[in-house]
Amino acid sequence: MYLDGRYDLVVAEDVSRAIRHLQRREFDAIIVDIRLPPGDDSAWIQLYRKSGADKVAARLGLRMLATILNSPDAEVTRDGNLSWITPERIGVLTVESYNEVKEKLEAYGIQQSQFRQKRADAPETLLLDIIESVLEKQEMVANEEQENDGCSR
Repeated sequence: MYLDGRYDLVVAEDVSRAIRHLQRREFDAIIVDIRLPPGDDSAWIQLYRKSGADKVAARLGLRMLATILNSPDAEVTRDGNLSWITPERIGVLTVESYNEVKEKLEAYGIQQSQFRQKRADAPETLLLDIIESVLEKQEMVANEEQENDGCSR
């Protein structure tokens, strides 16, 4: 990522930090891991403990997606204006297979093209690949919106 130089990478090691980053500024792409620790926010810590205090079982990344996308099934409400966050800005990079998380991701509007599975044989460019897929998805949605605007006039 750093050697490529095309993107300014901001890393959040837990859900609490991720939410704080998202509240401070807009990002072109948000890449989420399903297995995130809670961080220092009491709401996320409580949810983590309620889920057995295990990253695999808690799947806080999925729960964070519900929160930042303002889903009705969000267990933690979001603070601040995160209306800029749309499903096409999100990518998921995780060890889970797509089928394990497909139902939730599709419910949030995140498509398989925005998903990558971490595996031992994954290419070194995996993170770059998913960022580019997310940016392409945004461009496609923007083009569709322009076409629809042109048809409705």
